[in-house]
Amino acid sequence: MKILVPTDFSKIANFALETAIDIAMNKGAEIHLYHCANIPNDWEDLPAETRYHDKLNKQIAIKARDRLKIFSDRVKSKGIDCNVHFTGGKLIKDIEEVFAEINVDLIVMGSHGASGKREWFIGSNAQKILRKHRKDTLVVKKLERPFDPKELLFVTNLNKEDRISFKKFLSFSKSFNVNTIHILCVDTSSFFTQPTIIIEEALKDFKAIAKEFKVETHFYRDYSVEAGVRHFVAKNNIDLVGISNHAKKPFKHIFQGSNVEMIVNHSDIPVLSLDY
Repeated sequence: MKILVPTDFSKIANFALETAIDIAMNKGAEIHLYHCANIPNDWEDLPAETRYHDKLNKQIAIKARDRLKIFSDRVKSKGIDCNVHFTGGKLIKDIEEVFAEINVDLIVMGSHGASGKREWFIGSNAQKILRKHRKDTLVVKKLERPFDPKELLFVTNLNKEDRISFKKFLSFSKSFNVNTIHILCVDTSSFFTQPTIIIEEALKDFKAIAKEFKVETHFYRDYSVEAGVRHFVAKNNIDLVGISNHAKKPFKHIFQGSNVEMIVNHSDIPVLSLDY
């Protein structure tokens, strides 16, 4: 398993790294650290003399590489294989260089979230990665040590793609000391048209997929999916939320957003976004 940890060396990014270390130790995975510096993306390809006289970008690059080494040494001190990746340019675009180099199984990254207009038109780096890159991504906002979730929640609208994501969620969960996996379907005024009994039967089908776990199903009513998840998490002391990352068309995305991005933005606990 290869875990990619993008870092800007902030406190939140450090939380993500510590979480990734816990996961790597649990699963025998390797960690790949990635930093995208605020320098031209082709800066390191310039002639050595040019780079020598470009004192500002040279200082940025040296400082970033030094910090990556400190982080890498910390990971290796735990007995975890670690590689570092460094580019200039813009994170959302240039992270594709890392994807081309390694087959990433999981991204673990921190997020401050975003709100208001910024939430939909600009968004956080975590939002942008969820939106553009179809990779399983765990987003964290605070440090919980060790990362060993007990009460897990999978949010579903019960379609066939969600079953694929749910199986991946179960696979991720197997190595942790899980007490209960909760399967939640949120009923909003504009979403469901099927009778409750049909929804409950569909939830039973999801439950059957997770026979080796203790599973509880829930059909919860609220004014939005994000609100339903937030309220359910608070009432049930959930440690980790899993959700399938469905693609959206650009204009629909801007005006309606996506449930996964809204949940990531407004959740204080880790959210695992799963590709299908």
